[in-house]
Amino acid sequence: MKVSVVIESDGIDLQELDELTRSLEQELALLDAADTVERPEVQTLPEGAKSGTVVTIGTLIVSGVFSRAALQALVGLVAEWRKRAEARRVELTEGDDSLIVEALSPAEQRALIEAWIERRSDGR
Repeated sequence: MKVSVVIESDGIDLQELDELTRSLEQELALLDAADTVERPEVQTLPEGAKSGTVVTIGTLIVSGVFSRAALQALVGLVAEWRKRAEARRVELTEGDDSLIVEALSPAEQRALIEAWIERRSDGR
C-alpha cells in the first residue's frame, strides 16, 4: 500500500515547508510497517529550474504493508506531529480516498480517522 502525505501550513516559506517535510519524514521512517518513506520527484520542472532531480516539497509517499494497527499508528503519528509542528492540515491519500487531519474536535477527528481506516481494512 502507498499512502501519500501532503502537509499544508499557512504563512511559511518553501524552506520552512521543506524543514517540516523533513521532520515528518524522519518520524515516519521510524514506523515498523513503513518499508519506505520518500519524497516524490516532480514530473515537470518549473520554468527556469536547472536539470536534475527535483522533489516535491510538502509531500511524502509512505509504502508498506499496513495492518489495521499499523494504519492507526501511521495516522496517530501524523495527527500528533501536525499538532506539534502547528501545520494547518495534513492530508493522507491512498488510491482515490483521502483523510484530512486538521484542527477538529477530538471526537470528530477520531470518527473520520476510524472511517478511513475501516475503508482500508475492507479492501483486504
